[in-house]
Amino acid sequence: MNFQFLPDFAEMSRKGFELVKKEIEKKPDLLFCVASGGSPSGLYAEMASYQKEQPDFCGTLKVVKLDEWGGLESGSTFTSEYDVQTKFLQPLGISPDRYLTIDPFTTDPTGDCERMKSLLELHGPVDVCILGIGVNGHIALNEPGEALNLGFHVSKLAESTLNHGMIRSLKQPPTFGMTMGVGEILRSKKVLLFIAGSGKKDAFQRLLKEEVSTQFPASLLWLHPNVDVLVDERAI
Repeated sequence: MNFQFLPDFAEMSRKGFELVKKEIEKKPDLLFCVASGGSPSGLYAEMASYQKEQPDFCGTLKVVKLDEWGGLESGSTFTSEYDVQTKFLQPLGISPDRYLTIDPFTTDPTGDCERMKSLLELHGPVDVCILGIGVNGHIALNEPGEALNLGFHVSKLAESTLNHGMIRSLKQPPTFGMTMGVGEILRSKKVLLFIAGSGKKDAFQRLLKEEVSTQFPASLLWLHPNVDVLVDERAI
């Protein structure tokens, strides 16, 4: 892993943009795995700003959504889909034919995960995979456990995930996740892991130990040859 320590969120986001821009310039139609949440949101804003100056910047970019919450009430805006649409897809003008996604309100989560697995086999591997890290070390919604799934799958959410303040405040919180598996993540050609926000210090310190365990999914990224970890120093 290549750790890069940045003084604040803005600098972390700009560094992420530099790395992503370099990859898109090499391969404009690359497959980009987009994550929801606050940690990578600055990167997306940088990309959207640059696209205003260079309209062709993401003109052929293909996108796949990393994960999704399941069991939310119909119409909820807590979904990863809403987050990705408003922060990334709409600002960058990504058309539906260039976007692989799973419906947060699907009536067949297992079937839709199998569909996503097949789409990744057809269109993958991912060229650039954007990740955040959970307080328990999860990446995407691959939670700590004795064994981890390789492909896109329905995931059982950990108590530490369900106890997150934003989730606990929901009238109808999620009851499961749908997520890209660790095998698909590790097949990505390049991974950018953003560490920002509150509560990440312990996870970051454990990641530094270079010990691999399914009980700390982020540690599996030590097995990947091309990972940049972008750290907002205020989070650690």
